[in-house]
Amino acid sequence: MSTRPIDGVKHIDGVVKDWGDRLDYGRVRARKGRRTIAGNRHHRGPAPVKRTNARDKLLATVRKVPEVMVKISGGGKDLRSIKAHLDYVTRNGAIELEDEQGQVHQGKEEVRGVRDDWRGSVIPHENGTRREAFNIVLSMPPGTDRAAVKNAARAFAAELFSNHQYVFAAHDDEKHPHVHLVVKAVDKEGVRLNPRKADLQHWRETFAEKLREQGIQANATPRRARGIVKRPEKQAVFHLNQEHAKGKRAAPARVTAAQHQAAELEARTGQKHVNPAEQKIATRRAQVQHDFGTVARALATGTDDDKRLALEIVRFVQQMPPLRTRHAEQVDALRRAGGAAGQHVERQQPEKKIDGPERGGSGSQKDRDRQ
Repeated sequence: MSTRPIDGVKHIDGVVKDWGDRLDYGRVRARKGRRTIAGNRHHRGPAPVKRTNARDKLLATVRKVPEVMVKISGGGKDLRSIKAHLDYVTRNGAIELEDEQGQVHQGKEEVRGVRDDWRGSVIPHENGTRREAFNIVLSMPPGTDRAAVKNAARAFAAELFSNHQYVFAAHDDEKHPHVHLVVKAVDKEGVRLNPRKADLQHWRETFAEKLREQGIQANATPRRARGIVKRPEKQAVFHLNQEHAKGKRAAPARVTAAQHQAAELEARTGQKHVNPAEQKIATRRAQVQHDFGTVARALATGTDDDKRLALEIVRFVQQMPPLRTRHAEQVDALRRAGGAAGQHVERQQPEKKIDGPERGGSGSQKDRDRQ
């Protein structure tokens, strides 16, 4: 039985839409009994779902349009720690801060004034016990127009945190254009910000949208849809390891030291390190490949443009990075290093044997000279 063209279009559009729906983390509910809010003041509880046209997202994904990065890098629990972070993002007052009203603050005294303005009656000066500010980093790959990133960050903050006090600063001293946004946790109505995983994805979608409004190509897909296995290193761990590399700390972050120890043990003994996430990672990859395959097969029945997109999807899946965890990479690196050392020893051993006692007494002196 033949299918009418219009039915075929509906079928393809439905399959593509289903693919886009499966990328969402879903909606999360706020904790009951607490005055908390998700990522937007107009939505108490579940985060609003910001959707990009599924076909546009599919095109952007398989064509590897630059992905936005939005992450919570920490947050102060009292005015003292908030001020320390403001000093960091302004390079001790050298970089300007812009607040939710568009006012610019620069210099140590004005940064201190921002802190004092946030004091209110709820944030302790020190020894706080709960997060009173969220430190958010908005970033794009090197080469992205820096002014566009800053403008997009301004629009992002205005849309998502219009009922909060916040400040942001753009950094131009690193390859990746990025903006540090600091948001006061409690809004003007006394409701506390409580972002979850779905909210973070919503934030990424919003930032990508604001960048596109600035004429910048930007996408916001979960790592799994791009075949990315390794999670990015946490900001605190990164800084601790940097300090260790510079000789400012006696040891790297504890989690890094533990990971290296586990990799050394497996490389030396062959005892497989048990990683509970490996099976989950493999299952997730299989599902992602299945979903892309379903879309490609549907598109292959469509127009010439659809068929070309189907081929792009196939190539995209074929080029996904291998399922290699950070631990597995460390083990392989250690084994390669150990193998190279072993080969070096094996090459030296025959020479040492020839010069040994079997050739007479002269060999013993040569051995001593080598030591």
